[in-house]
Amino acid sequence: MTAVSLGMPTTRRPIYAQPRERYLFLYPTTACQLRCRHCYVGNDRLNAANTMSLELAIQIMDYFKITGGHDKVYLLGGEPTMHPQLPEMVTAARERDYQVTISSNGDFDEALFGRMPPELLNSFNFSLESADPAVHRRIRGNPHNFDQVTARIRTAAELGYQIRIQTTVSRANREGILDLIPFLADLGVSTLSFHTLGRTGNGGRFLEPLAPAEWMEFCAEIEAYPPEPRLAVYYPPTFVTADAQELLADRGYPGCPARTLDRPHVYPDGTVYACPVFMDGERHYARFTDGRLVINPSPDNEMNAYLASDPVCHGCSLTGTCGGGCPAYSQIPAYQDGWYSCDREVTPICLLWTMSAWGQRPADALHALR
Repeated sequence: MTAVSLGMPTTRRPIYAQPRERYLFLYPTTACQLRCRHCYVGNDRLNAANTMSLELAIQIMDYFKITGGHDKVYLLGGEPTMHPQLPEMVTAARERDYQVTISSNGDFDEALFGRMPPELLNSFNFSLESADPAVHRRIRGNPHNFDQVTARIRTAAELGYQIRIQTTVSRANREGILDLIPFLADLGVSTLSFHTLGRTGNGGRFLEPLAPAEWMEFCAEIEAYPPEPRLAVYYPPTFVTADAQELLADRGYPGCPARTLDRPHVYPDGTVYACPVFMDGERHYARFTDGRLVINPSPDNEMNAYLASDPVCHGCSLTGTCGGGCPAYSQIPAYQDGWYSCDREVTPICLLWTMSAWGQRPADALHALR
C-alpha cells in the first residue's frame, strides 16, 4: 500500500489529550429536491420530509451550549434552505455565540443570500462531486444541479461569503477528482474538503467506496499535489499504517468524537445520534424531548457500541495513538467485509475526521469551520 506521509512527529501525547472540537449538527428539515447516490441520510428520510420547528431548534441549541459547551453549528438536511425559517434559525444561533455553517446542494433562490448576509453566516458549505459536469450529474441524478451550484458559488464569492466545498469520493468520481482544486480556487472558494464514502443511507446502496489501498494512494496524491495558496484542502486519512499512527496527534486527530459526544446529530423528530455512521435503523442514543435528552433504552443503541471495545484492540500497544479505531467497523454489517478490519499493520480510523493537506497551517482560521 502507498501510505500518505504525515510528516515527522513532534509530540507523543495520546490522542484523547487533544483539545475537543464541539460541533452541533442540526437537521432543520429532511426535505430535499435531489436524491443523490452518495447521500448518507438516505431516501427514506428524504421522502419523509420531516421539518423541525424554530422553537425546537432554539431549545436544542440552548441545551447543547449549556451541557456540552458546543460552539459551532452545522445546519444541514435534506436541503436546509427549504426550511421556511432558516434565516431566523441562523440569527438565533449567532445570538447564542455559535459559529454557523449552512451545508447546501446549491438549489435555492439567490434571494436567500439577502436574508442571511455574510456578516451573519460564518461559512456557506456547498456540495460538488466533480469539476466534470457529467460526473456530477450522474451522482446527483439531476441534469441542472451542476450549473445551479456553480452559479451559487460564484454569487456567494462575489458577496464575500466564506465558501467551503465538500465532495464525497467514491469509485464513481475518483478519476480526475483533484481537478477540483484549481477549478474551485478560480471560483473564489476558501476550502475544499474531501470525504470518504460511507456505507450509510444511499451510499451503502448505490456507490462503491475506494478500498483501503486505493484510499491511501488517493491521500498520497493529495499531499503530492502542488499546494494551492488560494485554497485550504482537507481530507480524512481513514486508513493509516501502524508506524504513522503516532503522527496523527500532530495533525490534530482526536480519536472517536462519538465516544466523547463532541458531534451530536439531531434530526427534526428529536432523535440524536453521536455519529451518522449509525443512522440506518433505530440505533440513536437519545431523543430530545421536553427540553432534555431521554436516553434510548434499547441495548442496541449506538452508545452501547461506542462504549464497547473491539476485541482486536485488547493488548495492542497502538490504541493510545489510534483510539481503538471506529466501533462501527466491527458492529455494523455493512462494514464487516474485511475492508475495515485492523491487522495492526494498517489501521482504520474515524472516517469523518479530516486534516489539512500540505502540513499544518497554524494561521489558517478556516480549520475552525472544517
